Amino acid sequence: MKYTRMIGLVLAGILLLIGTTMADNDTAEKGFSGIWTDANYTFTIVQEGSEITLTGVPFDKESFFPVKLKGMASDNKTRLITFKNMTGTMEIQMSDDKMELSGLQTFDPVVPTEQPFVMTYNSTRNGSEVQTDAIWSGEWIVDNIVMTLFQAGKEVSGFFNVITEPDSKVYLKGFVSDDGRNISLNWTFAEYVNFTMSDDGMHLIDEACRNQVIPEGHLCLNLQKQVME
Repeated sequence: MKYTRMIGLVLAGILLLIGTTMADNDTAEKGFSGIWTDANYTFTIVQEGSEITLTGVPFDKESFFPVKLKGMASDNKTRLITFKNMTGTMEIQMSDDKMELSGLQTFDPVVPTEQPFVMTYNSTRNGSEVQTDAIWSGEWIVDNIVMTLFQAGKEVSGFFNVITEPDSKVYLKGFVSDDGRNISLNWTFAEYVNFTMSDDGMHLIDEACRNQVIPEGHLCLNLQKQVME
């Protein structure tokens, strides 16, 4: 009887150990750390203590730019609350008739060792009025985006945004070249991007896009976790 009882205790201990191990594995599978992908990006998510960093590299580097988000998990560990802070520069030249701008926009790399992402910038003045003492001031439009500039002497500031989303702004600050033909700007854009984890722990759903109503100009990041073999 004692022998049978001992066997029973051993089996109970083994079952408890298996159950604990399975629970740990289930928790690991539902964690945020790992490799995640969506239609346009591969994201590496790293958690260090309470801080979580998401580094996104696009599949098509000519159409999409690298993205880095930082944040933390909610108390119930099913929601990821992140903040995206993007920065870069713009080097722009004005046409002789003062009606067009052209140049380059640079995105600071999300990994320090990588090269900055660079894209061309072109826009057309909205209207024909040119302020003689502030020729850069005004609205400049490309596609559905408007850039609004204010010039005060050599200093230039402003913002650009999707025309239908006036509250979502990229802020600009810089200066005019000595000959007045070029401007050099620093830009910054910040927004919250929050995710909800699916019940199986395999999807992170961008809360701004979960109802299929995607704000114009918004980059939806609906991520699927990649299982490592």
